[in-house]
Amino acid sequence: MPVPLPTLINFALVALVVSLIPGPAFIVVLSSALKRGLRSGVYANGGIVVGDGIYFFLTALGLGSLLATSFWAFTLIKWIGIAYLVYLGLRSLFYPGNSLVDGERRTGSGKHAFLTALTVQLANPKLLLFLAALVPQFVDATRPLAPQFAVLGATFMASDAIIYTLLALFAARARPFLTNQRTARIVSRVSGAAMLGAAARVATE
Repeated sequence: MPVPLPTLINFALVALVVSLIPGPAFIVVLSSALKRGLRSGVYANGGIVVGDGIYFFLTALGLGSLLATSFWAFTLIKWIGIAYLVYLGLRSLFYPGNSLVDGERRTGSGKHAFLTALTVQLANPKLLLFLAALVPQFVDATRPLAPQFAVLGATFMASDAIIYTLLALFAARARPFLTNQRTARIVSRVSGAAMLGAAARVATE
């Protein structure tokens, strides 16, 4: 086995805790499922997981350490992510209330949710720095590295996939209670405020 079972269990527990912490990815999946249904939430989940895979691959290549030492690269990616979160937040704040009810029938909503979630995840350089600091703690330098990174990466992606699928299911079940325009407007504004809050938190960290 590339990664000893006790090490893998410990890493899986850490990954689970990370997945449960509300952040931009959490908010994107929740908002997508509330606005457009389970299908959109699952697509958003897919975008997050693909983003995880890309960042894990970059971590394996050592780019996380490079980003940690490059102030300008980190700052650029960080503020691109903040700007995008602000854009999503403002758009959600002014989202027409009836779009929450009709959004699931909108063509291309799945692709849009996937690309939005992927962009949000890739525009979060803190995740890459976090992985660059976390993963080496669970890697045995005396063993082949590629299989270890593959197993740990798959575990991290599975953790996000499971937690965010459950989140999307929960949000989709709540949609029948949001069929009036007033409630839809409230949900949209709460989602927008949450996005803006996430942007403010990233900006001040």
